[in-house]
Amino acid sequence: MSELIDSPEFRINLIVVGLALMMIFHARADRLWHRALFGFLTALVLVRYVVWRLAETLPPADLGFGTLVGWVFLVFEMVSILYTLMSIQMLTGRRDNHGLADRGEASLRARGADVPAVDVFICTYNEELGVLEKTILAAQAIDYPRLAVWVLDDTRRDWLRDYCARKGVHYARRADNAHAKAGNLNNGLRQSAAATDAPYILVLDADFTPHRNIVYRMLGLFEDPKVGLVQTPQFYYNADPIQHNLRATDSWVDEQRVFFDVLQPAKDAADVAFCVGTSFIVRRDAITTAGGFPTGSVCEDIYTTYTLMRFGWVTRWLNERLSNGLSADSIVDYINQRSRWCLGTIQVALLRDGPLRGKGYRLAARLHYVHGLLHWLSKPFILLILAAPALYWYAGVSAFHATPRAFALYGLPPLVMFWGYTYWISQRRCLPVFTEVTQIVAAMAVTRTIVTSLVRPFGRPFKVTAKGQDRSKTVVHWNLVAVFGGLIVAMEMGALDAIGGTMSTGDVLNVIWNLVATVYCLAALIACIDRPRPDHDERFPCDAPTTLRSAAGVGATHFIEIAVDGALLRDSALLRRIPVGQPLDVHVAQVGWVPALLADHTPAGAELSFACDETVHDRLVRHVFSLPPSHVATQVRPGRAAMAFLGSAGWRWPRVPAAWLRSVAAPAPLLLALVLGVLVLGGCSLTPALKPADVELPTQWPTGAAVGDAAPMAWQAFVRDDELRGLVATALAQNRDLRAYAAKAREARAVYAGTRSSLFPEIGIAGYAQRGDMATSLSSTGVVTSNQAIGRVGNTYAVQAGVTAYELDFFGHVDAGVKQAGSQAQAIDRDYAAARMNLVGEVTNAYLTLRADRALLALAEADLKSQSDSTDIMKRARSVGGTSDLDLLRSQSLVQRAKVQREEFGMRVGQDLQWLTVLVGQPVAATTGTQRPWPDRSVAEVPVGLPASLLQRRPDLLAAYARVEAANSGVGAAKAAFYPTFSLTAVAGGLSSEFSNLLGSGNRSWATVLGVSLPILDWGRRSANLTANEERLAAAMSAYEYAVQQALRETANALIADSHLGPQLEAQQGRVQALEKVAAISRTRFRNGLEDYFAGADAQRELYLEQRQWIELQLKQAVNLVNLYKALGGGWDEAPQAQAAAAAAASSAVH
Repeated sequence: MSELIDSPEFRINLIVVGLALMMIFHARADRLWHRALFGFLTALVLVRYVVWRLAETLPPADLGFGTLVGWVFLVFEMVSILYTLMSIQMLTGRRDNHGLADRGEASLRARGADVPAVDVFICTYNEELGVLEKTILAAQAIDYPRLAVWVLDDTRRDWLRDYCARKGVHYARRADNAHAKAGNLNNGLRQSAAATDAPYILVLDADFTPHRNIVYRMLGLFEDPKVGLVQTPQFYYNADPIQHNLRATDSWVDEQRVFFDVLQPAKDAADVAFCVGTSFIVRRDAITTAGGFPTGSVCEDIYTTYTLMRFGWVTRWLNERLSNGLSADSIVDYINQRSRWCLGTIQVALLRDGPLRGKGYRLAARLHYVHGLLHWLSKPFILLILAAPALYWYAGVSAFHATPRAFALYGLPPLVMFWGYTYWISQRRCLPVFTEVTQIVAAMAVTRTIVTSLVRPFGRPFKVTAKGQDRSKTVVHWNLVAVFGGLIVAMEMGALDAIGGTMSTGDVLNVIWNLVATVYCLAALIACIDRPRPDHDERFPCDAPTTLRSAAGVGATHFIEIAVDGALLRDSALLRRIPVGQPLDVHVAQVGWVPALLADHTPAGAELSFACDETVHDRLVRHVFSLPPSHVATQVRPGRAAMAFLGSAGWRWPRVPAAWLRSVAAPAPLLLALVLGVLVLGGCSLTPALKPADVELPTQWPTGAAVGDAAPMAWQAFVRDDELRGLVATALAQNRDLRAYAAKAREARAVYAGTRSSLFPEIGIAGYAQRGDMATSLSSTGVVTSNQAIGRVGNTYAVQAGVTAYELDFFGHVDAGVKQAGSQAQAIDRDYAAARMNLVGEVTNAYLTLRADRALLALAEADLKSQSDSTDIMKRARSVGGTSDLDLLRSQSLVQRAKVQREEFGMRVGQDLQWLTVLVGQPVAATTGTQRPWPDRSVAEVPVGLPASLLQRRPDLLAAYARVEAANSGVGAAKAAFYPTFSLTAVAGGLSSEFSNLLGSGNRSWATVLGVSLPILDWGRRSANLTANEERLAAAMSAYEYAVQQALRETANALIADSHLGPQLEAQQGRVQALEKVAAISRTRFRNGLEDYFAGADAQRELYLEQRQWIELQLKQAVNLVNLYKALGGGWDEAPQAQAAAAAAASSAVH
């Protein structure tokens, strides 16, 4: 856990998520810089994900169908991310036209009847009267003095013509339905031009009832001469199918709210808001000059905006609720509607005069249209997400090549960040699961539309969305239920089969994926079962007092709900006295007394059924549909929405107090985002993966000597001689060269600690006190003013504390530098360990050499004594004439030669003592090396492991590999230098002329600064730096490979020498023993006069030489054993866990 917390990924994303959560709770979406900052952070996390995705998770090229699936998934994923990034950029801007509408309305009302005329076009195709009358009557009730209502009937119904004549509205029909709604509007243009010819036209769909002030609010925006069309958002007085089927009418907003309330104001800021088909006013001269409403697409609305745009007109967006409409009330109609929108968007894109191919469009208009096109092209990605687990379980095809931990580090952060951003920027109009379900249910139909439109984009019929139909029964759409249900079954069976066995990392990832996809599929399946809507007319909550009268008396009560055909009243004593079926009158504000029948007594209240004439009915329609439908949510209520979804899935929750539920459930998604962010968010590093070293390790040593599990031997176990142990221990403490290595290691650790501190924010405090007639002050607006003359001598006190400097390491620049310093420190630590091991070997070899030289000195002294004794005998023989002067001289020369040999070995012993003095770090006793007779062994046998164990045991190899890692981190840092650097400063403090009031409420100030730096032109400096670091890495890797080869050679040579020195010593020992016998026989024969002196002297001299060679071979064998100990890595000290980790890394680098 501590390793995770210490990782740069954890820290970076913790900071980002902390900033995001702070903004969710405290930032305001109506402030430009808040939107820009939050959007920038979200985009940055997404870009980091893309870098990782393209660098680390590309599908392998040799998987056949699996490769194809992986690339298709990646392409559509990148389309979705591009759409998201473009959305974030768009949402930075926002235009609010409320002020213009206020001024325009005031200006128009001040003119009285002297206002421009407006024609109201109500487009209808086969809607029943119950739908149409609401729109017609509400249009007649619009508060505007010069208004003409036109009903444009595209089904040529005589009863509707008669109804319009009775209501006093214009009626228009045509002979055919050419060009669908656009053709109908153009027919209205022609017929109204000959009759009313108003300069402005308000267009309404048959199911949209306008508010009374709609014209006054919209018409004022046309004071800008470049405005050709003013559009308002669509609001619905019934729940859409997903809201209704998931039981979330009062807790989840319809999916179009984000488009109307968030995206369109952002588009309006760039002058590219577009018409949405209803509740808009257009200039007659603008649309007429453009050739009428365009007919080249099934989506005449967006095409109208872009057609007007070609002629220099702008569509303006007024984000106010000025009409209420009827949403699609069947999931099939809902899906067909989205498919038509997708087809229309593609059609307009393909048109010769469209925004992608035509002339007269600004770049912003073209980009915004591409953004809209990407919205539909990203829908196949949703299907791929749902199908991926099943493909994995049954076809063995992985759409996403990553481990669960990698996805948690790199994939989950942008998802959580995006959820938080959309929840905030939409001002609680987006909610995870619910938002995705609205896209999932239509994804198949939209994908089919995309594919078929590539073959046949034009010539398709216009499908009118059926509304106001009988929805009193549950309807199961089996084709959709079968798809989502089948996916759920397939995914669960595959996951259960995998859970029952040994799970690979791919299995684990897809089990998690399985759970998420199952939730989505379950929600989509529930949404595809249309729940009944028993009320023919939509009922609206209405908390208003009323009076009722009947034969039982007169009394007061309250409305609970109201509709055109009835109402629900709060039960009262009077109502309880009235029997069911009895008539009564109820008073409705702005309508008057309405005749009704008491239909039923229910626990909710008393049900009334209105029994009124046409006049009262019309007044009821105008009144009821002028009320904002408060039962349909306009902002998300997360807790209630989650409980509604679980309830629709069959879960039942105990009843809890509403206030407690709101307090607990409302922040639940944000708290979940915090937990996920803290636990699993990860970042992106540009440091490349290390390539294996180009070294082939042998499986066995040349001599075949190896013990597979041989462990390193500590020097205390290797050294058996107590005197030598003391020398080694003293050397390890006193050797000056080793002290220098130790100091360098401590220096490197200190440098690493200093570098590592850059991962954390620098927190500081500063303050000052000033006295003079120039002062620094804090104005009432919070602006700090410096050196302002105050006309008198005064004091100024200031204090400031906080994060004074911190680099947000989004691209791993700081982390790479820290890792480089850490690897360099580790390399120097290993150098220190290698120096300790070498010192143990050098002291041991010096001690062994000293002992061998003392043995050689003793042998030379014995030879000298023997030669001196023989010369004395020769002198006595010469005095009696027993030998010649020549023989005596020859004997004396042998004595001198023996003296030379003694002095030679005496010099060696002295030099050996000096060598030991330097190695040990202090003078050694002159008798050192005399405690054990030669050739008693001073060191133990060394167990030999496999060749691969060298990489785990030799500190010099680990040091070389640490330098490779340091160079690799240097490459990462050089790559990160190409990306922007971000710095954060956040301070708070106080400024006052009185010390006691320094932190008073009026004197406090704070500032948060996010800095961005990116060199644009550096004349190749960063490229050269990257090249230098890459070459440095190549050199370090070559040095490591050479060090491995040298280590293998040294060990092999020591083992080869050991295998041959044993037989040599045995042979030499036999030779010495034979010569000892020869010398003894020669001496005996000399004493007996059988041989001359020099024959015996030759035998003695040969024995001496062979004894000397025997000692030298013994020394060579002992030194070779020490060298083998060093070549195998010795027993250098380090914590076992760190040693194992470093060894594993070095071993994997070669293998």
